[in-house]
Amino acid sequence: MTAPICPTCGTAARLTDDAEIYPRRPDLADKPIWTCTICEDTYVGCHPGTENPLGFPADAALREARMMLHHSRIDPLWKMADRCGLYEPEDERARKQIRRAARTRVYRFLANRMGLTEETCHTAMFTLEQCREAWVALKGVTYPEVRRWAQVGDRPARKPKKAKRQGVAA
Repeated sequence: MTAPICPTCGTAARLTDDAEIYPRRPDLADKPIWTCTICEDTYVGCHPGTENPLGFPADAALREARMMLHHSRIDPLWKMADRCGLYEPEDERARKQIRRAARTRVYRFLANRMGLTEETCHTAMFTLEQCREAWVALKGVTYPEVRRWAQVGDRPARKPKKAKRQGVAA
């Protein structure tokens, strides 16, 4: 496992647990977290059940920007997809399936708008400037717009088929 690099100072982060970062939250004590050894209050969490960092360490301002982007722009798009009028889910299982697919579409849409790959389009990898760019890229966007884009714009252009030569005499 390679330690993530702090974007502020360029130092490799150190693996610790949330007990160090959130001493008043015993419910988080066992969760691994990467923290910068130089920059104060700069850290990033891990993917559930692993020690793999979600992205790059962030200070308080960047963490706030990432959270605001999630809560105000990204999450409302996919979390409300099952209620946007495009679907008639039969049950909660169907609603969850719609939301799961919608989340993937929203991230693909955002990656496209920002000129990123799907692998690098994750808020935990964003800089403050990328958070601002994503905020603007998603301003006024609705889930039906994302879905239309996914149906049309998310696929490579098809090559026109060659016409078959029928009944051509030599």
